[in-house]
Amino acid sequence: MTQVPHAAARLEVVPALAPTAEPKDLADALRRGPFHLALQAAIRASGLSLESVQRRLRSQGHQISMASLSYWQRGRSRPERPSSLAAVRTLERILELPPGSLITLLGPARPRGRWVNHVPGSVPFAALGHSERTLRMVSSRIDPDVNQRLETISHHEDLHVDAEGRGYRQRIRRVLRARSDGTDRMIVVIVADDPGNPRPSFQPLLNCRVGRVVHDDEEDVTAAEMIFHRPLRAGETYLAEYEVIARDLTTRASRLEVGFRQPTRECVLQAVFHPSAIPIRCYPVWQPQTRQPSPLEPELHIEASGSVHVAITDLPAGRYGLCWEWE
Repeated sequence: MTQVPHAAARLEVVPALAPTAEPKDLADALRRGPFHLALQAAIRASGLSLESVQRRLRSQGHQISMASLSYWQRGRSRPERPSSLAAVRTLERILELPPGSLITLLGPARPRGRWVNHVPGSVPFAALGHSERTLRMVSSRIDPDVNQRLETISHHEDLHVDAEGRGYRQRIRRVLRARSDGTDRMIVVIVADDPGNPRPSFQPLLNCRVGRVVHDDEEDVTAAEMIFHRPLRAGETYLAEYEVIARDLTTRASRLEVGFRQPTRECVLQAVFHPSAIPIRCYPVWQPQTRQPSPLEPELHIEASGSVHVAITDLPAGRYGLCWEWE
């Protein structure tokens, strides 16, 4: 969660299990996955309609609804119950696929219950000060807990401030480690503190692309998927870089903030000011969960280049940032 240029807080970055690039053909889809794209490709290659697939499943004793089949091939849900997994094995025969070709793309069953996605030291989505409406908006399209499947090894973020004191561009570079197989994206959620500013846009720079973008005008919340170029294996690291662009801003920036729902190894935040807009002082802050921001250390030195930074290691869950004051 990061403070966007116009003092709008960017929330937790959330990965999901869903498509990467479109597969070239059925063989490519079965080899690379994910499951729902492989299922789409297999049904398409078979020439069968979804209704025909459902009828054939029912004729072999599987009571799978049209809605479930549709959700499976759209990535809205996935088969996990024993009866659903048995239906997938039958699907492989109906669609004339190699045995196990779809089942293997599902990987191990996902845990359920109180400790789903629990990471020691982590906090809930709402613990960083975000409203229930924000949570509902994100949850309607995205699983807000799915980021628990990624560990942040390093988070580097630069905010560029123009001659009017407006933060117009953030560049974010993240080094991540997958906690489970199949993780292939993260979600960037931005909550604006200053209503009326235009929605931010997202520019992928390295090893990612922009997926769905959703916005809630009432809460001034924007959420965007940053999709990796491939699904990750558990334990595998990944580097992704992207920018958040803000245009036609009406207010000056006063902070850059990032929030972590789980312990993080390293965070480096830097603000780069235009020579005509140098603040009179700058200092780092720490906001553990929802408590008031607390100074981390004395005032920071602004370099001759007009830049200032803070580097923090071994961070517990909470919000961290740079704040500055104008004349």
